[in-house]
Amino acid sequence: MERHMRSAVVILLWFLFQGNTEVSFCAGNPSRVICRGREKRALLSFRSHVAPSNRLSSWTGEECCVWDRVGCDNITGHVVKLNLRYSDDLSVLGENKLYGEISNSLLDLKHLRCLDLSSNYFGGSQIPQFFASLATLRYLNLSKAGFAGPIPTQLGNLSNLQHLDIKGNSLNVEDLEWVGNLTSLQVLDMSGVKIRKAANWLEVMNKLPSLSLLHLSGCGLATIAPLPHVNFSSLHSLDLSKNSFTSSRFNWFSSLSSLVMLNLSSNSIHGPIPVGLRNMTSLVFLDLSYNSFSSTIPYWLCISSLQKINLSSNKFHGRLPSNIGNLTSVVHLDLSWNSFHGPIPASLGELLSLRFLDISENLFIGVVSEKHLTNLKYLKELIASSNSLTLQVSSNWTPPFQLTSVNFSFCLLGPQFPAWLQTQKYLKILDMSKTGISDVIPAWFWMLPHIDVINLSDNQISGNMPKSLPLSSRINLGSNRLAGPLPQISPSMLELSLSNNSFNGSLSPTVCRRIDGVYSLTFLDLSGNLLEGELPDCWSYWTKLLVLKLGYNNLTGNIPSSMGNLISLGSLHLRNNHLSGVLPTSLQNCKNLVVLDLSENQFTGSLPRWIGKLGEKYLTGYTIFRLRILALRSNKFDGNIPQEFCRLESLQILDLADNNISGSIPRCFGSLLAMAYPYSEEPFFHSDYWTAEFREAMVLVIKGRKLVYSRTLPFVVSMDLSYNNLSGNMPEELTSLHGLVSLNLSQNHLEGNIPHEIRLLQELMSLDLSMNKLSGVIPQSMENSYIGNHKLCGSPLPDACAGDYAPEGPIMADEDHKDGWIDMKWFYMGMPLGFVVGFWAVFGPLAFNRAWRHAFFGFLDDIKYKLLGL
Repeated sequence: MERHMRSAVVILLWFLFQGNTEVSFCAGNPSRVICRGREKRALLSFRSHVAPSNRLSSWTGEECCVWDRVGCDNITGHVVKLNLRYSDDLSVLGENKLYGEISNSLLDLKHLRCLDLSSNYFGGSQIPQFFASLATLRYLNLSKAGFAGPIPTQLGNLSNLQHLDIKGNSLNVEDLEWVGNLTSLQVLDMSGVKIRKAANWLEVMNKLPSLSLLHLSGCGLATIAPLPHVNFSSLHSLDLSKNSFTSSRFNWFSSLSSLVMLNLSSNSIHGPIPVGLRNMTSLVFLDLSYNSFSSTIPYWLCISSLQKINLSSNKFHGRLPSNIGNLTSVVHLDLSWNSFHGPIPASLGELLSLRFLDISENLFIGVVSEKHLTNLKYLKELIASSNSLTLQVSSNWTPPFQLTSVNFSFCLLGPQFPAWLQTQKYLKILDMSKTGISDVIPAWFWMLPHIDVINLSDNQISGNMPKSLPLSSRINLGSNRLAGPLPQISPSMLELSLSNNSFNGSLSPTVCRRIDGVYSLTFLDLSGNLLEGELPDCWSYWTKLLVLKLGYNNLTGNIPSSMGNLISLGSLHLRNNHLSGVLPTSLQNCKNLVVLDLSENQFTGSLPRWIGKLGEKYLTGYTIFRLRILALRSNKFDGNIPQEFCRLESLQILDLADNNISGSIPRCFGSLLAMAYPYSEEPFFHSDYWTAEFREAMVLVIKGRKLVYSRTLPFVVSMDLSYNNLSGNMPEELTSLHGLVSLNLSQNHLEGNIPHEIRLLQELMSLDLSMNKLSGVIPQSMENSYIGNHKLCGSPLPDACAGDYAPEGPIMADEDHKDGWIDMKWFYMGMPLGFVVGFWAVFGPLAFNRAWRHAFFGFLDDIKYKLLGL
């Protein structure tokens, strides 16, 4: 009974926090009492200042007490409640949020006890100052209503106020002194209010003895002043999340024995768990996630009343306490992203009420057996990924639970395919990637009725696929040993990866299957297989594709014109096939392309000028350049580099190496802004589910090695024009591309000097200018590759520059160089004179003064005898 009472308290506090409950001091119902005329006129005046009018369409007739959202006292007929909260129910009915001006006619509602304007939108206006004159108010809810600016501190005059909720706005306040005057306050939620001077916030709250709910999430709080005595010991719910606390010394916690909910998540708290928690014997909800707590879990934390515990994303370490089985009421337990180690204690299997368990991203080792799981009959979600655990159950084991989500990625489940999955009739999400399975997928697996997300990648699963895939939205079977023809894809599927297997045959049966409408697929990765034949010309059914990866196959023929129908496409990979012909002009319709990789094929013709337009997106008159990666390496393109390429201002990787491109390097390449001022805040395409597999990746040749970039790809800025027939000078404009990490112009016919300013490219890690016809002095501090340029001189080449060695200081500009040469001539002319003067200054006196001469040579004889020991 006591446990159920605590649960009821948490539910009540939750509804209060959301503003979805009516409290007793707002009681007021439509009645047969006569509406007061003055109050009716006040309501009509309020209605005339706000919109839309349909929200208050019932406000007609003489009797205002029967109007929707108006409550009157059953005896006096005075308006005591005005509930104009916007809810999801209103959205379903097609009604919109209130907006406009809040009329001060509300001041005529002299008996108003409850005012709720939450979840509307008042356009960033300030909270009306006249609210402070509504002296009878007990309940004020302005949450998520689009208010902004400073909070009127006059609200501190509302001495009868018991409930104040102003969360979810863009409000700020100098300090909280005014809150201390609200001595009747029971519920205070100021989450998201920026408090400039918050040092005394705890002292102010201590003046509110009736406070039961205090939520100050995201208020910019950082310090906690000492509190010798706690007055708000009846507090039930405390939320201090998303602030900047660092110390774990919450000494005043020991007085909060009635606390039911505590949220300290998303701070920077370090050290052990506050010892004051051991006195919170009624605690039901505890969230310490996203901090830097760095202790073991103390045995006293296993409080039997706890129902939800979130300790994720900290630095907790050590073994789980052996008395963890004392958490007999726990429903939700999240220990992920810590450094817990050792085996899973058997007492974890005593958590009979457990529904959610996440122990992922730790250092657990050992075996998870049937003993750990047999009693967890209410378990719905089990996440144990990224540990060194082995699931060891019998082949005929029937779990007591029905899971909806299971993740054992990076654990050991194989080599057999887990047969117990056949009993999970409600399974929706399954991740068993990298689990050592080397079996075939049984036929019953594809018949699980509710499975929606499947990840079995990076195993050694073999065999063929069924003719048609199930009605799942996301399937990843990449990096296995699957073979045979490609399966048919469900029209409702969103993401599919079959990469790095041995699928063979043509794409046509899969891609060209006609349906009513278009496919919903957004990610399709078939790279690294044995697919052959031509690219099918029926891509008009796939207009929702965002990512298409067909690289590393044996595809032949031209790119079909129907690929231009992929108007949503952001990433196209056709690398390492046998595709040929000229690029179709229809590809310029793919205006959302961010990545275009056609490398290592046999495409011919000149580089299309329309590529310069690729990636432009027009919005209200503005052009946003989107193409960030253009890779056409190792083809048979010829002709000049079009000037239109200079319009690709967002381009950060340009790879045109190993073609037959001629002409000069366009000087306008200096206008490639993303190479001059690199940015990385805009991510490449990746899936929310398979962040490793569907994350954008590129193969780049840097310093002669093929490297795969994925997570660091947004930070790579590279230009590779090597192995072509480019001629002319190396443009000085390239030296303005300050973000370049790699620049390769080798194996061309470039001539002239290397621009001196290239030494200022501080991000440049690889520069290859070898095998050209460059001449002159190599700029200082450019230790890279210059071989094959017979007219270059200076370090690091062995050839010194004519007339002198390579200069050790900065290369001088022409005028400075001239002045420096004049200084050097005077230096050389003065050397003989200096020698003569110095010689006679020393030896002249010895030649003309006998006494000095005898003394000098006598001194030398003494030195000789001493050295010889004579």
